[in-house]
Amino acid sequence: MPDPRLKTYAPQAVRHLAAAGHILSERQETAVGRRGNVPAWPGSDDVDFHGTLSAVWIWARHQRLSGANRYQGARSAAWGFIETNAKRFIPDAIDDAAGDETAYDCALVLLATAAERGLGGTDSKRQAIAERAARVLAIHLGVLEDLSGREFSDPAFLVYALAEYARAIDDRGLLAGARRFVDRAFGMKSPGAFGAEPSATGGLFDFSSTTATRILAVIAAEGPTPFVGAWLRERVAALVPKGFTSRRLDENTWNACAAWALGRAYVISTDPIFMQAYSDTMDELERRDADRDGALARDKTVRAAETAATFYYSLAVDALVTPESASAAQIEAGVRGR
Repeated sequence: MPDPRLKTYAPQAVRHLAAAGHILSERQETAVGRRGNVPAWPGSDDVDFHGTLSAVWIWARHQRLSGANRYQGARSAAWGFIETNAKRFIPDAIDDAAGDETAYDCALVLLATAAERGLGGTDSKRQAIAERAARVLAIHLGVLEDLSGREFSDPAFLVYALAEYARAIDDRGLLAGARRFVDRAFGMKSPGAFGAEPSATGGLFDFSSTTATRILAVIAAEGPTPFVGAWLRERVAALVPKGFTSRRLDENTWNACAAWALGRAYVISTDPIFMQAYSDTMDELERRDADRDGALARDKTVRAAETAATFYYSLAVDALVTPESASAAQIEAGVRGR
């Protein structure tokens, strides 16, 4: 039986997204040549293509749930930056000449575009960028043999984004391709336990829980069906973490990614073990967000809030939003706005 608490959850997500959105909009650059860019952290000198797209998702999702266009200006500036830099970050193919973060850039284009379509569509320039990103990412996944990628190369996150975008634009062919990849790469076998997931031994990042993204990929490819609910209860529930999991790098971001999957799994399966793990993990993330501004650093070694950690934290909070609670929030917002 669906949890009645979920019917009234959306306003909590709205408050979180409003706070996180404010932090990122305050950070957004206005200088000529960098206008619209959202740096990865305050003071960063690098342009951050996928970070800016992450901010777009937060701003658009806030408007989708609240009905308020509070971040319309920030979104417009961000899309201007994205359009200007799209050829640089979204090539015609992901090959040896492409950057290590190219596939992730493509995935974030798709998630941001899907969020924008929830507000009534996208213009032709943005849609053309998304179509190129979808084509490039679909071809990349279609021939991908090494499925061990993590962080920017996590295949489960990449196919999740492709499937979500395909559903948003109702492209059955694109969705079928995503399903074929999920069947080939993961199937419906039990994923590994969250606690057994290896930590990165080198590099600078370890933000993606590949166990979580594999679960999310299956849900996105198959949809929130009773079959998927049974799979979650029978083959995934026993593997969930007991709560916040210590990680050598990026533990806030990694745990937010895990909570994102746990929340979605609870909504579909209604198994309380997912809610317990979700709540325990979120309690610690909220404790670390001491000023309750919706923004997080990647882990305890970093003081400044970062775009990536804030994005995954927002995804985790949004994970319990159901279509019913989203509709209720919109109706409530409409009543308040009269």
